[in-house]
Amino acid sequence: MAAERAIRQEGVLLALLTAAGYVLFTLLPNSHSLMTTWPWILLWQAAVGAPLLWLLYFFAYQRRLPPLGNGADGVVGLLLVGLVVSIPFSRFPQQALWYSWAALGELAVLYPLSSWLRTPERRRRCLYFQGYVVAALIVLSAGLWLGRQILPSLWQGTLVFDPNGLEFRNGEPFGHQNYLAGYLLLGLPLLALLTWTAPPQASWWRSRPFWLGLLLLGLVDLYTTFSRGAALSVLITAIPLAWLGLKGSRWRRSWPWIALALGSAAVLAIANARLRQTVLSLWRGEAAGEMAYRWITHLTAWEMGKAHPWTGQGLGSVPLLYQAYRPDWAGEEAAWIYQLHSTPGQLWAELGVWGIGAWLLAIGLLGYWTLRYRRWLVPLATEDQQLAFTLLGALWAYGLFSLSDFQVDNVGIAGLLATEVALLAALLRTGQGQAPQGRLLPRYTLPLVALGLVGLIAMGVWLAPIHRARALSSEGFWALAMRPVQWQRFTEFLFRAQELVPWEPFYPLQLGWNYGHRGFQTANPSAQANLFQTAVAELEKAAKRAPALEFVHTCLGWLYWQQRRWSLAASHFAQAIELDGRQPGNFLGLGLSLLVQGKESQAVDALTLEILTFPHVSTSPFWRSPLLAPHYPKVLEQAKQRYAALEQTLAPHRAAASYARQVHGLLAWWQGDWSTAAPRLPQTLQPALLALQNPTAGTDSLPQSLQQFLDGWRQPAKRAELWARLWQGEQLTAILRSSKDISPTTPPLAWLRSQAPATAIQFERVGFNLNMRHAFGSVPVDFYRELRNLPLTTLLPDLWPSRVFLPELEKALLEDRQQLFRSLALPPKK
Repeated sequence: MAAERAIRQEGVLLALLTAAGYVLFTLLPNSHSLMTTWPWILLWQAAVGAPLLWLLYFFAYQRRLPPLGNGADGVVGLLLVGLVVSIPFSRFPQQALWYSWAALGELAVLYPLSSWLRTPERRRRCLYFQGYVVAALIVLSAGLWLGRQILPSLWQGTLVFDPNGLEFRNGEPFGHQNYLAGYLLLGLPLLALLTWTAPPQASWWRSRPFWLGLLLLGLVDLYTTFSRGAALSVLITAIPLAWLGLKGSRWRRSWPWIALALGSAAVLAIANARLRQTVLSLWRGEAAGEMAYRWITHLTAWEMGKAHPWTGQGLGSVPLLYQAYRPDWAGEEAAWIYQLHSTPGQLWAELGVWGIGAWLLAIGLLGYWTLRYRRWLVPLATEDQQLAFTLLGALWAYGLFSLSDFQVDNVGIAGLLATEVALLAALLRTGQGQAPQGRLLPRYTLPLVALGLVGLIAMGVWLAPIHRARALSSEGFWALAMRPVQWQRFTEFLFRAQELVPWEPFYPLQLGWNYGHRGFQTANPSAQANLFQTAVAELEKAAKRAPALEFVHTCLGWLYWQQRRWSLAASHFAQAIELDGRQPGNFLGLGLSLLVQGKESQAVDALTLEILTFPHVSTSPFWRSPLLAPHYPKVLEQAKQRYAALEQTLAPHRAAASYARQVHGLLAWWQGDWSTAAPRLPQTLQPALLALQNPTAGTDSLPQSLQQFLDGWRQPAKRAELWARLWQGEQLTAILRSSKDISPTTPPLAWLRSQAPATAIQFERVGFNLNMRHAFGSVPVDFYRELRNLPLTTLLPDLWPSRVFLPELEKALLEDRQQLFRSLALPPKK
């Protein structure tokens, strides 16, 4: 009876519900994306809400809340203070409250779980439970990776072993390789412990070969993530822990196993091709690629936290504020994924000093109790000592990994992390003989429980319309995906969702974009005007709710341009540029808006910045339009002179100067100035450019496609036959029509500049919805269609040098932009 009463008082049913939610979102394929869709988001909310009920139930029956002890409660306290302080002062208090609910659930599970783990038998049961969950994930990950990525590519003959390609990295079942790597860093040490301590005569599902096989498969899974942070974390953690283990008399007999573990960690790190490439890049002084990406996101996190150090920006604010704080010199690096990729960075940005203080305290406590292991680890039983040593290794490895990623918003990772923290807290208390506190009187506990229940009910009332809006929007987007499109059904559901959640920017953003997109596809002027009017109204709502989203201002800029509201168009183009100066078409839109207002000088500067930012635009056929043609020579000359100046002012040995030099040469070639272009262009490119300028100059080193083009140019009677190998359909018809009356002796360059047809490119915002934490929704594309020179793009696709991350050049061009904006009296970005 006493045992049954104790079990009932500990809330085992709620504990099982909590465990079920954790297992579901650990093993559910693509769970991290699904938790943002209906109805999975409701299950996610239940999974993070069950621990809160468990905590209240536990407190109500036990009439006490045993502390985690040994400083861990200070970490929880700092996080709770940060949540309480950040919500009312956040720029997005509703989003902060939404995510704080999840954070409270993750913190709440620590106390009843750690209290339940007070005996060695329960800790062993928990270890086996976690071991089987980790084992199931490892098998599922390997199966999904092979079935979804490797075998189909192998069957199609397209398999290329490229660790730098995202499509090759294993991110199953979470949906991203870093999530899998983080989970395995926490889970593989548990499998190693189960392998080590497996009884000799155990059943096959608890035998040493069983656990060892799963451990090896888990290491393969970890390797296939190609995570540099994981490989480095394993190596850095293994060295000091191996030394610590060899110091203990009980562990010296196991030195072959420790040496094997250390050697495996070294092999795993050295075998990681991406880690080797990163080390070599650092050795050479190169900072491009993902190293630059991480550096930029860390600086963004620092700026966000520095703006509000005592309150933070609030949980959930990063996607909505990221572009306002990303460095202007970052170029195209870290521009599309609105994440900070650092746990301390995320805590600092969203919770200020409370968040970063909690992280530092947690790391400090982990270091303190690791160094003072004799104070608490030695008195433990052998099995508990082994478990404690394993937990220290797992938590240190994940702590290092957390520097390069933020993952505690993932239920699977957060659940495993909370379990290991609760286990370690229980071991620390046991090793020091700390007794549980006495029970409180009912008159103290019942009001607190009642207050907690009232809070949960109030939270449920607040959450209900949010979930209803999610359900409605889900139905609306399904209606939009049907063929034929059920437009009325879509708009009805999205407007209703917006009414239910008036603070959410996603619904008016989707409504505004869809109305605008439909307007651009409508030929009827009256219907188009009505669609544009509604689109503008909805996007203005989105801009008020999330003013730091470049995409909203870009859409408004083009819609106001269509409505001939030039001043408003210019204002929104400028705001979009301030948030992201590398979005194609925005300088063009700004220049056009200024041009029709009679601000010719400023318009020319804006149009010049479009070419300076995207030099390939200089060859676009849209410069032949009546509005732009009179200003094109001046814009082109001004851009060429600016690049000539940059060529002289930038450090000559840096990549930025080389880029400026080559672009200067290409702009000169486009103007027909070969004497200026030749010394600045790569030798491999010069024959092709010279052939386009002088088709009679023969050469054997031309690309095959260009040679076919020139053969057709010299032989008008065979043009259709020869050029049919390069273009088909409407493109071939347009090219043949534009070159019909051109003499074979005319330089192709003159035709390319004056008559070559265009091809339109529209830019898709891949991942935009998921970044807004809504996996459902139309994938938006820009209203701007970039016109590219069709034959030039086909014949010389690699004509223009790549410019992804050249901070020196970005800073130089930023001065031009700021000078233009000062002349327009526009406000700064932040």
